[in-house]
Amino acid sequence: MIRFGFHLSIAGAVSNAAKEACSKSYGAFQIFTASSRSWVQKPINADDAEAFRDYAMECGSEPYAHIPYLCNPASSNLPVLKKSRAMLARNLENCALLGVKGLVIHLGSHLGKGTAYGIETVVESVGEALDSVGGASILLENTSGYTNSIGSTFSEIATIVNGVGSPRLGLCLDTCHAFAAGYELRTPEGISTMVSEIEAGIGLDRLGLVHLNDAKFDKGSKHDRHWHIGKGFIGEKGFEALFSNDAFRHGSFVMETPVNAQGGEASNVKALLKILKKVHLDANQAITKTA
Repeated sequence: MIRFGFHLSIAGAVSNAAKEACSKSYGAFQIFTASSRSWVQKPINADDAEAFRDYAMECGSEPYAHIPYLCNPASSNLPVLKKSRAMLARNLENCALLGVKGLVIHLGSHLGKGTAYGIETVVESVGEALDSVGGASILLENTSGYTNSIGSTFSEIATIVNGVGSPRLGLCLDTCHAFAAGYELRTPEGISTMVSEIEAGIGLDRLGLVHLNDAKFDKGSKHDRHWHIGKGFIGEKGFEALFSNDAFRHGSFVMETPVNAQGGEASNVKALLKILKKVHLDANQAITKTA
């Protein structure tokens, strides 16, 4: 089963996102469980959480959560690291309340202390969170390779996965980030090389979610700038190559594409369905209400 959707707003109530996903027949969607711009995380009302679960269950839409961008589990700034670890635990608790199966996290920046320090700190941060809160998995998102970042290669992510050693740890593959970090996503050969690296170090069984985004800048740019499906440097041919690979012909895919004069949700859905048709994937599986 292939499920597609978008990152949706929780403005007004967390359950509004699940309601919107159902109204648009999205098979998967992603939210922030609280404000993405504040260290202070407002508790989720029990009735709101119940409504969220009911909407998602009613239409069979798979919900995922994303950690607020303030969280830096690799930080060498100890006060920030302490707040980041508390935020990670709170978001896992929110996921358990909402019935969300996976929490996507950015691995952050070591702030100049070195990759080895950053990896070790992430291992400690993630391990502590998983030990303290049950339920949802943590999905490590690959980064674009910006200065001092952790996780721009799947070998670095593999080191973290092996260091934590938990079955509740998985991968969220971001196509824009991988391309910006230097992975070739425009050819079947490039996709196969990336898949082989993931399979060897992490395991394809840990691929819990794909962030499906085109890239505004060319391969290896290190710029985390998402763009509209088929209109960026990955292009239609790149996404055709992606969906032609067996690793990506099933699972959950969330788009984090911008809304601007060049397009929005509707235009990205249209572009995606065009690509799916070319690679002989049933469009009815892409965006569907399933129990």
